[in-house]
Amino acid sequence: MALFDDHPLTESDRKAHAVLGEHVVVKSLAQEAAFHRLPRYVSEYLIAKYVKPETWKDDLAKIRTRIKDLLPDLEHRELLKEKLLSRGEVTLIDSIEARVDLKGGQRWARVPALNDSKVRVPAAVTEANPGLLLGGLWGTAKVRYAPEENADAPNELAAFTPFQVGPPDVAAFKSARGKFTTDEWAALVLQSAGYSAAAFPDRRTRMLLFARMVPLVERNVNLIELGPRQTGKTFLLRNLSPRVFTVSGGKTTPANLFVNLATKQVGILGTRKVVVFDEIAHTTFGDEDETISTLKDYMESGQFSRGSLAFAADCGLVFAGNLDVDGTRPHPRYAHLLEPLPRELIDSAFQDRVHGYIPGWEVPKISPGSLATGVGFVTDYFGEVLVRLREDSFADRIREVPLHAGLTRRDQTAVERLGSGLMKLLHPDGRPTPEELTAIVSFACELRQRVHHQLCALAPGEFKPRLIAPASVTSHEAADLRPREIEVAASTANTTPTVGAVTGLAVLSSGGREVGGDVILIQVSAINGPAKVEVTGSHGPELRDSVRAVYNLVRANFREFGVPETRLSGQTVAVHLVKIAEPKEGPSAGLAFAVGIVSALANRPVNPGFAFTGEVALHGEVGAVGGLAQKVAAAVRAGRTHVVVPAANAKDVAALPGDLTAKVQIHAVSTAAEAFALALGP
Repeated sequence: MALFDDHPLTESDRKAHAVLGEHVVVKSLAQEAAFHRLPRYVSEYLIAKYVKPETWKDDLAKIRTRIKDLLPDLEHRELLKEKLLSRGEVTLIDSIEARVDLKGGQRWARVPALNDSKVRVPAAVTEANPGLLLGGLWGTAKVRYAPEENADAPNELAAFTPFQVGPPDVAAFKSARGKFTTDEWAALVLQSAGYSAAAFPDRRTRMLLFARMVPLVERNVNLIELGPRQTGKTFLLRNLSPRVFTVSGGKTTPANLFVNLATKQVGILGTRKVVVFDEIAHTTFGDEDETISTLKDYMESGQFSRGSLAFAADCGLVFAGNLDVDGTRPHPRYAHLLEPLPRELIDSAFQDRVHGYIPGWEVPKISPGSLATGVGFVTDYFGEVLVRLREDSFADRIREVPLHAGLTRRDQTAVERLGSGLMKLLHPDGRPTPEELTAIVSFACELRQRVHHQLCALAPGEFKPRLIAPASVTSHEAADLRPREIEVAASTANTTPTVGAVTGLAVLSSGGREVGGDVILIQVSAINGPAKVEVTGSHGPELRDSVRAVYNLVRANFREFGVPETRLSGQTVAVHLVKIAEPKEGPSAGLAFAVGIVSALANRPVNPGFAFTGEVALHGEVGAVGGLAQKVAAAVRAGRTHVVVPAANAKDVAALPGDLTAKVQIHAVSTAAEAFALALGP
């Protein structure tokens, strides 16, 4: 056949084409013939329906001509209106969504090409095309202008021919699974989603890509994916189904998310199957408190309410954004891997309702070679099948694999939903081998484990480390989230008495909110030169100003602090920040800087195992700091055995969890001089 001469198929492609017939398309042809301004699922529908192998070039030309004639450019909107006004009728291609107004007893359609959201719809049109009421459809629309029938809404959707499939035979889809091996089926699913199976041959990368699709096949699944740019974090969902809505940064409000109280119109959570918050770092939330609290309730219960209006929905939420990497891992400047999120979302109660965290840094960047070229399901058909698979649940099968004890209800729910979704993608017939079932459950556990790791960093007093995994598994990929060399550096520093080597503690913040703690590794040296202080290493203005203030304090109180007067002149104090993650509180690191500067000027080593937090005032008083629990937890993670804290934080010290205080000795000081007496050798 001429088509396959120009687009050769592999043996697996030929098998898929022979078994699945009209439900598959040659993906390279779809890419080559992508039609201007039409989503991929629409383009592939048109190719599958109207392009024959023997006449494919002529058929494509006819489709292009039809689209050119009927798909208006938005800048020609007024010309289209003029045509409608003068002729009384126009035929156009557009994405049209309808709604029902029970109060007015009317059906309304939104026709973007006319910028008209109040187009009358006869009952026969919605009855023949129920998809218009389920998020909308692409198709050919005949719009009639009849102001004599309704002067306020003169336009009517007189007829509509959809470009999308009707209800698919899900049973046949499940049955087809049995004709393929697991590897063959995984490759077919991947290519159906738009990716080249040959470009992603390893199982782990494929599982990460499948994880992106889980919210489409499983109800009420909430995911986070952070990773480098150009890895296709939203590519799959945006192109698979019109039931997916993407919020690309900008402002979102309770009205467009949940329900508009003025119009009583349900928002996108009630009308879509998945909402993707793309470029999440640039998303803002109007009526912040209401939006976030309602989101929390919805993520927990699948219900939301505004005013007297309450609704249940099964829409999944995906939060996607960019995260800097160092090689193949998240950059070490992150104390936890939720930092790129808006501050409103860096909240333990919110994050505990997230089912899985996809490590986007493990997914290769998308290139032309990454895109599907072989045979795959027609995207529109495939996307609709995936949505229909929501009617099934494999949670009972997931529960067949015993997990480690100590999981919370949310952990269990997350594993069941993620595992059920993955199973629908890989084994829609419900027939995995025991080994395949365990592998699915293990991967689902890993995605939830990553969420739990971040919860432990955000709220160490509330969340304790635990392994979320099958009982037969002792560790998994989620165990190692940050570059090993950074962890080693933090854990091996200050293990011997060293002049000028200090561990500081600081609370991490995002948008003014405390989000975790981390260590600062400081090296201070006094070298011949002008009497001044220099700060090197990665740092911000708050830390630089804090160092300078402490340096001036030491000079003013040198006798009390045990610094020889001869060392005040002719010495440049160099403060190097070996490890730091911005943003940090500058003042709370003041005590650590003071210890380092006095150690260097007095040539007294810092005792090993010590870490410091405290704000140093004008006369050497040590003031209270925030985030004490997060800081102490960071000290413990870094292997420190002594933590020097302000005496003014006595209440916070008393509230520290027992698992922290059992691992470290807390020393409360009121003045910097007391800290020097504790931490500096003779």
